Order: sequence, then C-alpha cells, then structure tokens
Amino acid sequence: MTSPRLVDKARVLALVAITVASLLTSISVASATSGPSWSGGGSGWSGTGTVFLPGDSNSGSGTNSAGCAGCSWDLIPICDLEGPKACSVLHDCPVGMPFVAILLRSPAVGAKFVGGQCLTGEPITSVDLGRMIAARVRQEAPKAQPGFQPRSSALTGLPTIFRVGQPTVIARTDQIAGISVDFRARARWRWNWGDSSSALSTTKPGGSWPDMSLTHTFRRPGTKKVRVRTVWDAEFTVNSAGPFEVGGGPIEQETALLVPVKEARAVLIGANLG
Repeated sequence: MTSPRLVDKARVLALVAITVASLLTSISVASATSGPSWSGGGSGWSGTGTVFLPGDSNSGSGTNSAGCAGCSWDLIPICDLEGPKACSVLHDCPVGMPFVAILLRSPAVGAKFVGGQCLTGEPITSVDLGRMIAARVRQEAPKAQPGFQPRSSALTGLPTIFRVGQPTVIARTDQIAGISVDFRARARWRWNWGDSSSALSTTKPGGSWPDMSLTHTFRRPGTKKVRVRTVWDAEFTVNSAGPFEVGGGPIEQETALLVPVKEARAVLIGANLG
C-alpha cells in the first residue's frame, strides 16, 4: 500500500513539472546588456546578472549562485500552488518557507529548469551583496596605528623608520544577508610626509629596526604632521563562485601623527694627545 506521504510527494512533483513546462513558454528575455538587477516579491522574482539565493542548509540545496552574460533568472514559489504542505512534502522545507523552482533563460539555449530549493530570504545580486560587504569591511578593518624610530625624534639627513601598524590582508568567512560569504581585503597606503617631498604610495606596512622597508629622510627640522591613508581593495566569493569586486567606492581610512625632527649635528671628538 502506498503511503499518503508518497502519494502527496508524487502529486506535488507532477504539479511542479507541469508548472515549469508552462512557465518555460512565458518567461520574458532580459536584455543582454543589462547589469545585475532583481525584482519581485512573494509571487516570484525575476532578475539578471549574478544572483545569490539564501537557502536552507537542511534542504541539501544550500546557496545557489551563477553568472551568465545575457541571461535572465526566474524564481517561482511552488508552494503557492499547493499551500504550505507542498514545501514540506517536496523538499522538507520548514513551515512557512517557500520552495522555489529556478529557471534560467540564456540566449543560446532558451529557458531551462535548473533546480529548486527552500528559500530563507529574498534573492540578492552580487552588486548589492558587495555593498553590504563593503560596509562590513569599513566596520571591521583595523585602524592604522603608525609609529616611527628613533622614538624620541627624527634627525635631519638620516632615514627615519616608519610603520603603519596594520595587517596587509584581512580575511573573513561570515553570514551576510543569509549567505555564507568569504571576503578578503588587501591594504595599500599613501604617506604624506608633511614636508616638501612627494607622497609615497606603497603596499609595505613597514616595521621596526632592523626593518628598513619603509623610511623617509627629512631635510629640515621642525614638527612634521605625517598623514597616512589606508585603502582596502576587497573582493568576495560565494561557494567558490567569483571572485566578485566589492563596490560602493574605495574603502579608505586616514590618520596622522606628529614627528619632531631635530637637526643632526656632527660632533668632532679629538684624540687624547697628552
């Protein structure tokens, strides 16, 4: 005797197949030149570019992502056709969580059913996700703590050793908008020495003696206001898809320190002739 659950599941699967077949003939083609975009709501979503889908880890589908030039995506909530029970029977979705059919239309192949999953939240484009990651990097990136040697003061005509006091790379794995994201940010710096010399752009963080990788020689005495600007270049991946650039403009930090510069004087030490 066939169990009611198996009957329900077969019924829902058949309904999904019929529904998808009818949808394949009615999806509109997105412009091949359109950028990542997404719109829709409870009745379904349509979009272009790279799209990430928050997924229930218990469903076995996880997070789906893909990029396809000139393609469009359509997500159709199948549960709307049979009620909340359909999601539970078909894909073990928690009550109230929709199961969506994922349709892809490409210029070469046309519309194609590529899978489905339980959906924990609304879809998000790579651009929008990148903006969220940029905000996270701005929040979590350590501030510069610049310093110099000799600690008391610099001396004219002699190299002063500098350090920025920041890591060259920060890397995180985090949940952002319900999606597991690996992001990495690499630092570069621009030093303005507070004198008439040109600014220095570098990827070297400097250090303490005997590290001479970041130095500057002051020519005139006085207190110099040295400024250092940090720029973080960030990118991210989702389930090995990517890397994608983090948008929203440069991620910058700026700080300054005062460096007293004294004039170096030669001291003649005579030999004892007595």
